[in-house]
Amino acid sequence: MRRRTFLTLATSVMGSTALNHRLQAEAIPERPQSSRPRPEPANVWRTAAPVPITTQEIYPAVHQGKLIVAGGIAPRLGVPYFTRAVFAYDADSDTWSRLPDLPEALHHVALVSTGEELWAMGGFHGAVTHIWKMRDNVYRLRNDRWETLPPLPGPQAEGVATFHSGTIHIVTGQQPRGTANRKRSDHQEMRLHWYWDGTGWDSLAPLPTPRNSATGGWIDNQLVVAGGRTSAGNLSTNEIYDAKEDRWRRASPMPLPQAGTASVVHNGSLLVFGGEIFSPEPAVFPNVWRYQLETDRWEAMPDMLTPRHGLGAGLIGNQAFVVGGARRPSGEDTSNVNEVLDLG
Repeated sequence: MRRRTFLTLATSVMGSTALNHRLQAEAIPERPQSSRPRPEPANVWRTAAPVPITTQEIYPAVHQGKLIVAGGIAPRLGVPYFTRAVFAYDADSDTWSRLPDLPEALHHVALVSTGEELWAMGGFHGAVTHIWKMRDNVYRLRNDRWETLPPLPGPQAEGVATFHSGTIHIVTGQQPRGTANRKRSDHQEMRLHWYWDGTGWDSLAPLPTPRNSATGGWIDNQLVVAGGRTSAGNLSTNEIYDAKEDRWRRASPMPLPQAGTASVVHNGSLLVFGGEIFSPEPAVFPNVWRYQLETDRWEAMPDMLTPRHGLGAGLIGNQAFVVGGARRPSGEDTSNVNEVLDLG
């Protein structure tokens, strides 16, 4: 999902080959234009208890009223390492607790809650000899232990994983180009749309625009997938899946081409947080956008207090909790920030 210059450091230390090119994207203004004044962040944002570790490249889920963060890239002594740690955030007490570790160290692992169960799917296995070994593993947390479930149809990471009407969906992201599966350049964007029907994995209508590092969520029976990037650069593309018709359609694009974002769904809207871009010069976005499905319009929300990419988000009640991520492009300055947007 997100290309990282810090992986060059990891390569020299770990003996692994990392991505060595930069994405290209259209020029963007220093600050997005809005049709109305943007409220000051301090009026609606506040800080909460930080994540117990600094981490980025996370895909959290709200499970049984708590925000769950699992895996990620967590620098140690200036060198990235890949964690198995799992934490749960209780918004009522503003505290974090430790859950059972993942079976293996993973970054970009996607969490999905079915309400009764917490699933962890795909991602990359990071170790001393490799950084980008993509996984097809599926794990389920039950009775305080992770169980292994039937694997995905193939290795997959950096997509949009969601739960809707009893079904888990995984859309787009990356897969290996061929048999090689250790380096960043071994992977490519895919149009895949998989779903779990309770007994196995099957396919639905593929996403029109393959990409990685997109974000999305369900608004009624519509799955909104916004932003992301390819090897050519960031995208502002916004596409919507209709579950009743098994069909995709184009919708109004994001105001800026953003990738490495996070999102929540609230009151018929998708709220998109942060992200990064590499050209015309590397930058991290503070921006928050609200997409109204009914009107097919985007509007600016108050900027995040701390610009970040590779972050995660979850909605508890009427509050969006935005956690972790890196403060600078290419994975530098990893954070444990937990900031809350009160949506009223």
